[in-house]
Amino acid sequence: MKFFITGSDTDVGKSFVTASLLRAFLEQGAKAVALKPVQTGYAENSRIPDENSRIPNENSRIPSQSLEPDFKEYIKAGQNADFKATCYTFAYPASPHFSAELEGEKIKARGILDFIEQNLAQITLIEGAGGILVPLNESQSFLDIAKELNAPVILVCKNCLGTINHALLNLEILRQNSIKLAALILNFHDENDAICLSNQQFLQKKLSCPIITLKNYKNNENYSNSAKDFRAFISKFLDKK
Repeated sequence: MKFFITGSDTDVGKSFVTASLLRAFLEQGAKAVALKPVQTGYAENSRIPDENSRIPNENSRIPSQSLEPDFKEYIKAGQNADFKATCYTFAYPASPHFSAELEGEKIKARGILDFIEQNLAQITLIEGAGGILVPLNESQSFLDIAKELNAPVILVCKNCLGTINHALLNLEILRQNSIKLAALILNFHDENDAICLSNQQFLQKKLSCPIITLKNYKNNENYSNSAKDFRAFISKFLDKK
C-alpha cells in the first residue's frame, strides 16, 4: 500500500506527519518505509547562490552537519539509518526545480517513480516537497507523481486562519485529477482556539474522509506519542495484506 503525503503550504509539518505515520505502522509490526524523493536545503559540499546572483558563490558552502534534512526524522521514528530515503538532494532551500537549476541538474519524474518502485514495502509513505503543484521541472510537478502512483493522498494543513481556503483549493485539485484523499491532517491544532475548532467543524461537514488533529507534542523525540493519534486510521490498512 502506498500513500503520498503532501501539504497545503511549506512548513505545515509533512515530515512530522510522515515520521509519525511511519512509527505507527512500525509499532503494529508492518513492514513500512518512508521516502523523501526530493530534498532541498541539504547536500554535502554543494554550493549555494549568493543573495545577488543565481550563479553559485564559489566561497559559500553549506556544511552538511549544520543541516537537519527531513528524511532524518524517519530515522528517529525507527527507520534503518542505512536506508536511502531520497534520490535527489540539493543544497539551496527552495522549490525543487530552482534548487536543481542552480546546480545544473534537472529532476525527472521518471527517476522519482523508478526510485519509489525500487523501494516499495508493505506500507510505503512518500513525502513530497512543499505542495501538490510544486514544480519538479518546467513541465512536471508533484501532481504528476501523485497521479502516476495512483496512491491515496494524505493532505497536511496547519490549523490556523486561512486553513479552510488552503484545504479546499488542494481538495479541488485532487478532485479534478481523480486522486483519492485518504485523510486530512490538521496540524498544530489547539482545542482552546476558536478558529482551530471552527476549521475542524467546517471541514468535517465537507469531507467524508478522516480528519485527524495533531497538537504540538513534548517528549516526542522518537514519535511514539504522535504515533498514537494514527492508530485508528492505520488499522484498516493493516488488514489488507
